[in-house]
Amino acid sequence: MNRVCEVLGIEKPVIQGPMAWISTAPLVAAVSNAGGLGVLGVGFAPEPFIMDQIAKTRELTDKPFGMNCIMIPDNLEHVTGIITAAKPPVVYADTIDGLDPALCKKYFDIWHEAGCKIIVKASHIADAKVAADAGCDVMIVKGWEGGGHVTFEATTVLVPQAVDLLDMPVVASGGLADGRGIAAAIAMGADGFEMGTAFMAACANMVHPNVKQAVIDAGDMSTVITGYSTDEPCRQIKNKLANELIAIEANHTKAEAAELLRPVAESSLKKAMMEGDMEDGAVMAGQITALIKEERPAAVIIDAAIAEAKEILAKMPAFEF
Repeated sequence: MNRVCEVLGIEKPVIQGPMAWISTAPLVAAVSNAGGLGVLGVGFAPEPFIMDQIAKTRELTDKPFGMNCIMIPDNLEHVTGIITAAKPPVVYADTIDGLDPALCKKYFDIWHEAGCKIIVKASHIADAKVAADAGCDVMIVKGWEGGGHVTFEATTVLVPQAVDLLDMPVVASGGLADGRGIAAAIAMGADGFEMGTAFMAACANMVHPNVKQAVIDAGDMSTVITGYSTDEPCRQIKNKLANELIAIEANHTKAEAAELLRPVAESSLKKAMMEGDMEDGAVMAGQITALIKEERPAAVIIDAAIAEAKEILAKMPAFEF
């Protein structure tokens, strides 16, 4: 049996990346009902919202699902209270950079005691090693091709390193949207696959229609990375907001830019996702958006990608060097 499926209790080794304002109960349940693992993108959300989303997800599916949390000390105590009370089947620990071993061990033990499986998403190998040593169950390594927060290494570089280093299921993330990406990840040794941008145009996704259309219309050079000055680089679709952020970073010192970026970027994600503002709102999509051509049900996204990967893998023995 596939190791990711065995550990998480799911049917297909596909994880839906948690995205704020996108990964709410309808999408999460649709992915889980399709056999993958849906993950609530609740991040820094207030407790009532998180508890409501967990309850709504449970109303829509009896399959395993997860909720994400950010591995920042100020956030962990608050989120852990919710986890121990609501007991989501999976806790998805989102990292930005620099995991603390003691912090991971403390909270991973608490979450395991609550009966949760633990997924960690790391953007470089040092953090993956820290999380593995602290006892997480599944490791996601995300390349810089992905949307939202990224670092500096490609998925094709991270996955083989993680597979060589870790004795646990490894999930590839960043630049995956169809069976070709899945087949490539399998060739690199991955046990599972995370897709985020691919679900931004899913039918069950409740974001503003402008967001879905922006993802569908985007091409191969439509995304840019902003936020280097804050040490939190973020990939998003190029628009007026992104151009303004890039100009600030180009014309100021790192310290100055970090201060100037905050008021400009504040609430920009909500502006796009909920209000449909495609000029001053942030649409955090990955480079793979160029392959997203239409709105589709979550089950179709998953099953089509798996079927295509199987077809590609079946043809590989005939490849001639």
